[in-house]
Amino acid sequence: VFSVDYNDELDILVSGSADFTVKVWALSAGTCLNTLTGHTEWVTKVVLQKCKVKSLLHSPGDYILLSADKYEIKIWPIGREINCKCLKTLSVSEDRSICLQPRLHFDGKYIVCSSALGLYQWDFASYDILRVIKTPEIANLALLGFGDIFALLFDNRYLYIRDLRTESLISRWPLPEYRKSKRGSSFLAGEASWLNGLDGHNDTGFVFATSMPDHSIHLVLWKEHG
Repeated sequence: VFSVDYNDELDILVSGSADFTVKVWALSAGTCLNTLTGHTEWVTKVVLQKCKVKSLLHSPGDYILLSADKYEIKIWPIGREINCKCLKTLSVSEDRSICLQPRLHFDGKYIVCSSALGLYQWDFASYDILRVIKTPEIANLALLGFGDIFALLFDNRYLYIRDLRTESLISRWPLPEYRKSKRGSSFLAGEASWLNGLDGHNDTGFVFATSMPDHSIHLVLWKEHG
């Protein structure tokens, strides 16, 4: 299992794993309610989130289940019928020449995923690609967080902040030689409200964590007093 998400209101937990499946579990009982098939690669990210827009398949307030592998993002019904079919599949290259990074952002309005070419942003209402934010000088930036104003990304050496209005990288922070995880499971972003704009109060606390070769945890925090 590479990724889990859950919702108390629905009383379900979802998991994505190396057997190419997404499983839906009863959170309180611990029983498996459904196994969703259709991926042809390891399922590295699952997201359970409320829809905030009227889409071709959903209304505001509906719960959405997304799953991602190396090449595709799939949108699923959250029903309990066995062998239910995927509602929609998103990809960035039909010939699978472009790989997706094992990170996925969905806020109810936009789906965002990183690739070797840059950040892809889909409009959830239409499932169309809104824009591709390219970073030709730095390849394979992985996505940690995406907001209205900023995006938080990283590679093997640095954390980066990108201004989404200008699409430029405006800041970076050096990272130590961390313990690499091929499928992105060992990287965690902290509180993300600042991604929608710094308000003078939300630049505090925890920014990023990753595991180190000696099995310790490396934390990046906001500096005190700005």
